[in-house]
Amino acid sequence: MANIEKHDPGEFCWVELATTNQAAAQAFYAQIFGWSAKNMPTGPDEVYTIFQLEGRDVAAGCALRPDQLSGGVPPHWNLYVAVQSADATAARAKELGGTLLAPPFDVFDAGRMAVLQDPTGAIFSLWHPTRILEPESPARMGRFAGPT
Repeated sequence: MANIEKHDPGEFCWVELATTNQAAAQAFYAQIFGWSAKNMPTGPDEVYTIFQLEGRDVAAGCALRPDQLSGGVPPHWNLYVAVQSADATAARAKELGGTLLAPPFDVFDAGRMAVLQDPTGAIFSLWHPTRILEPESPARMGRFAGPT
């Protein structure tokens, strides 16, 4: 498996599971892929899971929010695309017929993101990091499970 040093704009850079049962998802992915789970509280009743393989971040997981559940959103994987500016890219996507499901917002001090829907209905997220990670940081390196 190759280590990824950097994601250029336009490349998929992160994946995130939205699920109804984080514990069951953690057990499943540990058994099928050997992923370990690092849980980080993000709110009173919220936990963000970083899945790791060989000590490197490979994906994340979180619980579906109550509004998503009541709206019938099923468990799914979110795909993030690296961009130079979440704000500019979201505005351009809207000009081209995309829909902003979540306008650009800050994710703590790590970056800025937005959630969009393309004109055909596919949903994806934008990611613009705002914090420079240390060269050996697992989050910076990532993993790529495809052909090397």
